[in-house]
Amino acid sequence: MKIYPSFTDIRSHLSHKFFTLRTDARRDARWAKLLGRNVKLAIFPEEAPEKIPGRKFIGTEVVHLEQIVGTICRQSDFDHKFRPLHKWLRDRWINVYLTLERDGWSPILVHKIGEDYYVEDGHYRLSIAQALGVVLIPAQVWEYPSEVKKGEQCQPEPCPEHASAEVYAGAAE
Repeated sequence: MKIYPSFTDIRSHLSHKFFTLRTDARRDARWAKLLGRNVKLAIFPEEAPEKIPGRKFIGTEVVHLEQIVGTICRQSDFDHKFRPLHKWLRDRWINVYLTLERDGWSPILVHKIGEDYYVEDGHYRLSIAQALGVVLIPAQVWEYPSEVKKGEQCQPEPCPEHASAEVYAGAAE
């Protein structure tokens, strides 16, 4: 009796890997809720990172994945370990995985406050890196003064890809 699934191609293998990650993330979220813990990604402390005075572009660096603690606007798509939370993320996750395998790793875009990093672009690459056990990832880094973190966290504006048409219709008025 086989206890392991049989795969016909790389896409079915990656689909199984995706759903395993998603299942683990959802299970951990349920346990965390029962235990009163938070497993959501942290949100960048300000609404608009480009409006913060004193920020500077550091360039491309190699960043430890464990230092990436949050996001600018994708908190509901990935958990604190960058595991996917929704099944509709599967096709893009698989395509990014195959692209990384073929073309290599392009840098993600992160914002650094103190020792913590918040990802703006590269959520799927981070998720795949975590799944593969990668420790370091190339990143383009924007650095901010440490006092930014002391302020209250604000809820960010919705990402354009997830915002509804009425949000933009209201903004045009």
